[in-house]
This record gives sequence, structure tokens and C-alpha cells, in this order.
Amino acid sequence: MTTPSTTTPSTVSGKRQRHNNEIRSASWSVILWVIWAILLAAGAIGVVQRLTEGHSAAGYGSYVPWGLWIALYFLGVGIAGGSFFIGAAGYLLGMPGLRRTAALRSSIVLSLAALLPAFFIIWLDLGRMDRLYKVLTSPTFTSMMSFNAWMYNIFFVVAVLCWLLSFKEESVWLKPLLCLGCLMSLLFPSQSGVFFEAVATNEYWNSPLLSMLFLASAIALGAAVLLLARTIVGPAEKETVGAEDPAEHTASVGGLRTITITALIVYLVFEFAEISISLWNPGRHSPAVDFLLFGPYWPVFWIFHLVLGAVVPLVLFSLPHRGAWPLAALLVALGFISSRMGILIPGEVIGQIPGLQQAFQDDRLTYSYHATSMEYLVGMFAVAVGMAIFYIGMQLSGAVARRREQKA
Repeated sequence: MTTPSTTTPSTVSGKRQRHNNEIRSASWSVILWVIWAILLAAGAIGVVQRLTEGHSAAGYGSYVPWGLWIALYFLGVGIAGGSFFIGAAGYLLGMPGLRRTAALRSSIVLSLAALLPAFFIIWLDLGRMDRLYKVLTSPTFTSMMSFNAWMYNIFFVVAVLCWLLSFKEESVWLKPLLCLGCLMSLLFPSQSGVFFEAVATNEYWNSPLLSMLFLASAIALGAAVLLLARTIVGPAEKETVGAEDPAEHTASVGGLRTITITALIVYLVFEFAEISISLWNPGRHSPAVDFLLFGPYWPVFWIFHLVLGAVVPLVLFSLPHRGAWPLAALLVALGFISSRMGILIPGEVIGQIPGLQQAFQDDRLTYSYHATSMEYLVGMFAVAVGMAIFYIGMQLSGAVARRREQKA
């Protein structure tokens, strides 16, 4: 005797949705693997070139010593701080889509996946790579470099401890450490701004708004990259760390979108306040601002940062179709690379000592900078490393979570 089928339209719809998610997840997995392989292969060429040829293949020199790699370093630091803060604060406050320990772990893994490549790229930027350890063994804490290096390493330890404690049920140490991590994740993006503000002899950098600009950009970057990860890698993440209520997932993506929009607008307001003072105050004319807005770097500011990195993402985020949101998040992240370059380069290409460039003649003694192919390739390798760390971290999180569930 057979029993009548109890299949309902909602059950059929749920199975169809899961099937569509599996197809979409498989498609994204193939695309991401292809992108990662291309980035790794091309990036390895740049790393080999850097290790064999030194800095001779880079576009920076003695007068402009910081370029694309420093911009990518500050970008990685911003993503790390913003993603940890948003993930930890969402967990502590019980925000929908962020209150599960699985979501907290994904935020921590993303933070570490951004921070470690930032360390790697700043290591390659050093003239004496073998002396990197001295910033920890022989620090001078009145130096922003030493202070930041120690703070990053302490944050790294705190983040790893939070990741480990997230597997323990009702750990009494998790929330206090998350609060400490939140404080540090807000401090080190701000300290990145102070790093420039402390240069009193450089009028372009010596502004109290820089630390606020770096903080606002860190929140925008963290939310944008978390949104990108949850929308693209979301189905694979759910298979790895346990099922997630679709409503929770939808709420988290919507919340991250709101945070990204708000932080991006706050950044633009601060940036307008910073630049408008130089433009409208006849007593504070800034050649560096002229260089950024109307000189050779105008496409970096107007096109890549303002239009593609801000206006277009805000338009895409305003669309009801969620398929446009990951693209908007990606453009926000790429736009902040241009923003970092807009802070770095104008502050370096305007000579502080009149006549210095004419006093000594050499190809590397010029007040100009254009990133070379080697610098771009190394940046691609850093992105590939970050993607690999995130993938391994998520797989490890899933394996540990499943093992603990089986023991329970």
C-alpha cells in the first residue's frame, strides 16, 4: 500500500531554490578558481622580478619612495579593520545575519585574509627585507611605524584567539576579546591617517581629517568586501559551516549594503571638507591639491575614485535588483585604491625644497611616479594570496565546526 505524496508547492519551491543555489555556487566556484589561477600565475612573475631585480623595475625613486604597494597595504589594513569590526559588532549586538558564530568566523577569516597580504606587500617594499624583524625586536614607540607594527601583530593574535574561542559554547572570554578586537580594529585604520598627519612639514598630509578619512574608508571597505564574500561565496559558505536561514542571509546583505552606502557618503563629505578648504581659502593654496584635481592625476581622482568608485556604486546600490550589489561592492573596493593613491602621490610629487630636482640629475631623482607592470603584478599576487587564505580559513572553519558537532 502506497501513501499519498505530501509534496507541497512550498516544498517544491524550496528544492528548486536550493538547486538553483547549487548551480550558481558551482558557476561562481569555477569563475573564482580561474581568476585566482590567473592572478597567481601573473603575480608570481612580478614577485620573481622583485626578488631578482630589486627595486630597479619599480616606478618609485628617492623623491617619491611610496607608490602602489603602499596604497595596497593601507587598503588591506582598512579591509581587515572594517570587516572585523562589523563582524564582531554584529555578533555582539545580535544583528540579523551576523549573530551566528559561523558569520563571526567568516568575518575574522576575511580580516586575516586582508591583513596577511598587506604584511607581505609591505615586506616586498622594504629595501632590506631581511631586517623586517627589527621593528619588533628593536622598536621605537615614538615612531608611527613601530607603533603600528606592534598593534597589527597584537590584533592578529586577538583575532586568532577570537576565531578559536568561537567554537566553544558560551565561552566567557570571547566577548571581552571581541570588544578588545573592535577597539583595535578602529584604532589601526585611524592610525594609518595619523601616520601621514604626523608629517608636519608636508602641508598636504598635515590635516586632522586624514585619520577620519581612513576610518570611514575602513568601515566602507569592510562592509563592501563582506557583502561581496557573502553574495558570491555565500552558498559555498553555507555548505561549509552549516545552514543559514534565507531571511538571515537577506538581512545581512541588506545591512552590509546600508553600512557601505553610509560610510561611503561620510567619506565623501570628509573629503569634500578637506579639499574645499584648499580651493576656497586664498591663504591656503595647495599645489598638491591642484596636482590631484587638475594635473596629471586628475583621472585617478575624478574617474577612478569619484565616478567609478563612488557615484556608480551608489547608483547600483540603489537598484532593487540584488545582482548589481556585488558589482557595486567591488567598485567601492577598487575605488579606494585610487583614493589611497590620491593621498600618497600628490603629497610626494610636490617638492618641499625648491631647486632640489635641478641640483642632482638621475632617473630616480624626479618628482613623478607611475606604477610599473612589476608593481601591478605583485599586487595581483597579493590578491591571490588573500583569496587563498580566505578559502583555506573557511574550509578549516567548516571542518572544525563539523567535528565539534559530531562530538556533541
